[in-house]
Amino acid sequence: MLKTIILSFIVLAHPLHVTLLSVEYSEKSDSFNVFLKIYADDFMLDYRLLTGDTTKIDFVSKRETAETLMRKYLDEKVQIFAEGKKLDGKLLTLNSADGELKMDLIFNNKKKSKNYLVKNLIMTDLYKDQSNLLIFRYGDYEEAIKLTAEKMEQNFKVK
Repeated sequence: MLKTIILSFIVLAHPLHVTLLSVEYSEKSDSFNVFLKIYADDFMLDYRLLTGDTTKIDFVSKRETAETLMRKYLDEKVQIFAEGKKLDGKLLTLNSADGELKMDLIFNNKKKSKNYLVKNLIMTDLYKDQSNLLIFRYGDYEEAIKLTAEKMEQNFKVK
């Protein structure tokens, strides 16, 4: 809990290039519940770099369009693998307020595994000083790590 509070406080300092990604396994649904927080202006720059699309995205009045574009973006930028197989992710909610985008996603786990790989490629092509903070929880196992443009993925071995 303390890690979450500290990481949330760090994310508030926008001059830094930071995202927060929380990945938590739910045994009940055999899936990963994922929360992502990113600044909207940083997202727009990274989205344009990825797609070449310079259209301004209106997260309020063009909700369906924004969600469709975000799904495509997240499929490329946030990935979870179980024993080397990519899990399917689905965007559940997308909220925009105060220049921040907050999203809830779910990644369905095909079968229980011992090894999970989490990739966060958000803004790694954009900023050399990018910090993608990651909290991974699986049962009693919890680890917080900083991913960067040099280290964009982390393998987690769970019991």
